[in-house]
Amino acid sequence: MKIKQLAAALALTAFASSAALAASLPDVPVPFKSGAGAINDGVIYVGLGTAGQDWYKLDTKSAQPQWQKIAAFPAPARDQAQAVALNGKIYVFGGCGKIDSDITSVSNEVFEYDPATDTWTKLLTRSPIGLTGHTVVTADGKNALVIGSVNKEIFDGYFSDVDYANKVGDKDLLAKINADYNGKLVKDYFFNKAILQYDPQNNLWTTVGNLPYFGTAGSAVAVDPADHGVFVVNGERKPGLRTATTVKFTVEDDYAKLQNTPDLIPAQGDKVQEGVAGAFSGYSNGTLVVIGGANFPGSTANYNKGQNFAHNGCTKTWRDEIYTYANGAWSYAGDLATPLAYGVSIQNGDELILVGGETSGGKATTDVQTVKVQDGKVVVE
Repeated sequence: MKIKQLAAALALTAFASSAALAASLPDVPVPFKSGAGAINDGVIYVGLGTAGQDWYKLDTKSAQPQWQKIAAFPAPARDQAQAVALNGKIYVFGGCGKIDSDITSVSNEVFEYDPATDTWTKLLTRSPIGLTGHTVVTADGKNALVIGSVNKEIFDGYFSDVDYANKVGDKDLLAKINADYNGKLVKDYFFNKAILQYDPQNNLWTTVGNLPYFGTAGSAVAVDPADHGVFVVNGERKPGLRTATTVKFTVEDDYAKLQNTPDLIPAQGDKVQEGVAGAFSGYSNGTLVVIGGANFPGSTANYNKGQNFAHNGCTKTWRDEIYTYANGAWSYAGDLATPLAYGVSIQNGDELILVGGETSGGKATTDVQTVKVQDGKVVVE
């Protein structure tokens, strides 16, 4: 897929040659969204989501990269798990699905994949909170930083109530359950605002600080290679309602030092930035790039008017905008050819790789795209 429009940001005037990027990467073997992925020593690993229990790897250093199936995930399939490479292994955190029963619930499990032996291990640990809608990155290659998540008790309770209403066939009760679930204030969802750290060497969970606002779900997160700072962009603040806020922090002596950063700017032609969830993000040539995501236009205005069920009557919209952040300011950097959200962001050296995702209407894609900032231009292959 190519950018269909490129203007404004970084004085963009033309496309750079795609030949300047790494070798073109093949599509994922299956339509892939809501899954997990990470990169270790140039090898990308992705799985779960619409791939079910299957996992695949792709060696980006190969002259002719090809996806290869690896050992299957050893537990029930799940959506919205997150993965990160630490100390040469892949760690998978949380997710949601029919894990312990036929009712959807949030997981607090952690799994380790060893590329050397092609084996999975369920670790004897549990995250302090259930994890879905979270993001996971590493700033030092040794410890995982876990940001955001829905509240497990509220989320699990909702699906349990829905299951009961469906079993007894009570449509009025089901409507009330949905209205109650969607009709609360932001603060009453208790989304996670703690920044958690997991140390696999010592199998230890700690808290290094808190986001300076409400908790989020589905934020875009990237690590700045210059200072190892973690940039957190937008996300949900309650079901159907996003936020335009951003924040950056560095972890110093096991404490998150926060930096104020500006809100994401509105899309061209819009007066309000609703914020996005499920966007792609990464760094190239010192520039943060944020791509796509999804939101409900009009939900912010509704919520500000006191309509707690903010996205009621709004249309979920998959976004195609590309934004860059450099020198303390956001810029608009054009559009993808097709809107895209809920895939996997892979930081491969100075390139950002977009793996899978879903397009308008929620259709999963097999696309793999490479993004780089070159000579003041954003290039998508």
